[in-house]
Amino acid sequence: MSRGKLEYVRGGHIHACATSLIMKTGGWRVFTPSVEEKACNRCKLCVWFCPENCVRLTENAVEIDYDYCKGCGICAHECPKRAIVMKREEG
Repeated sequence: MSRGKLEYVRGGHIHACATSLIMKTGGWRVFTPSVEEKACNRCKLCVWFCPENCVRLTENAVEIDYDYCKGCGICAHECPKRAIVMKREEG
């Protein structure tokens, strides 16, 4: 077993690019966005404002990638129709 020098990463510092692609961060969430499709007018504000690029607009629906969604609520806050509601995570 090799005992090489350990590298410690200081907290609060960016140590690599695009780490969210390899680390699923959805487990941090306390609140989950829920989309009420009937109320949605497909304005794409939720897509544009999501800091994690978790919200996608498809032909039929607004899809949220819950593997990476941290539950920040920005999508719900920016929705002019209030079609996204934040609900407390179960469990």
